[in-house]
Amino acid sequence: MSSDPFELLGLDRTTATEADVRRAYAERLKVTRPEDDRAGFMALRAAFEHARESVRWRDEYPEDDPYEDYEEDEDENGAPETSRAEPDRGTLTLAQAPEPEPAYEPESQDTDEQAFEARIDRAMDRLVDLLTATGLEPELKALRARLEDNEVAGIDEFQALQWRVRQLLCDRTGYNLEPQQIRRPMWLSLEVFDTLDNFYGWTTQPTTHPYVRRLNDWLAKVRTDIAWYAAPQEARKQAVLQELSGAGKEEQGSLLWLGAAGGILGYALFQFFTRNIGG
Repeated sequence: MSSDPFELLGLDRTTATEADVRRAYAERLKVTRPEDDRAGFMALRAAFEHARESVRWRDEYPEDDPYEDYEEDEDENGAPETSRAEPDRGTLTLAQAPEPEPAYEPESQDTDEQAFEARIDRAMDRLVDLLTATGLEPELKALRARLEDNEVAGIDEFQALQWRVRQLLCDRTGYNLEPQQIRRPMWLSLEVFDTLDNFYGWTTQPTTHPYVRRLNDWLAKVRTDIAWYAAPQEARKQAVLQELSGAGKEEQGSLLWLGAAGGILGYALFQFFTRNIGG
């Protein structure tokens, strides 16, 4: 895999804009899922950050492109040199020495990463409040509106929220208990579960990551349990009878043969004692 962030994103570093970097990152994120390829996702995220900072540097200091005419010198052993020789410009007095330019510092993550985390935190707080505040099933219309909020409509926001909501459901339904035991919160009806699952696609999500697969398998079990208790009582009764009927056919057959044999033996003994008493 190339270490050049622009090459990884398929962009030209001399003409790419910050919007180009974001679009290229979003396109590649569609096929690089963090739960399927963690290393690939981290490399893609790093390329996005580096390319974005480089574009900002180029726009702010167009005469000092950090990638322009860049060549890595090597020493006689083939190792990269840590510094370049400066031409001799003569001896400068203290008064003549130019003041050093302040080192460039990349823009603080407060404006991007922390803003992103703040959006996710707000969205998650609103969603948890809607789901759990009353202890009863929330309105499905309000739930869908929370999930489709424009503030978290981006791809990164979708990925971050689907991870957090899955963790919430697993925690509230007993995944982290020792031993594990399915719990059914009053607010988590079958309709609420299906609304969340249809939006994020956990139980139908193909994944090769063992941890993510365990979480998704757990949620599939939880849905089966919720669906069972949501079914009408008569339907549950019929299902139990069918299960017992199917599972106990061999046992029932053995009991019938045992009963028949006991009847034959009892009749034989009755005949024996009747003849002896009568004679």
